[in-house]
Amino acid sequence: MCAGDAASGGGGEMARGLIIVSRDRPELFRTLLASSSQTGVVEILFDRRQGPPGTTTGDHPDRRAHPDRDTRLRELGFIVIPQPDTMGASR
Repeated sequence: MCAGDAASGGGGEMARGLIIVSRDRPELFRTLLASSSQTGVVEILFDRRQGPPGTTTGDHPDRRAHPDRDTRLRELGFIVIPQPDTMGASR
């Protein structure tokens, strides 16, 4: 599996959460992928960022820089990012 692999179970349903797994934890990625394939509730991705947290390219800061998330990703090997409920917003 490469760093761009993603999984979301179920037909055309949108994932209701996102799990980002540290690049150095491929076994955790495989485990989460296997356990979530039946629910279709989450999308699982490897962290695709290159370089140390907060790295900038040119004049633009890394829009994905979140120090608290970076810390949890290093400590736990993954982070969970809930997605907004878009169905409830249209009511």
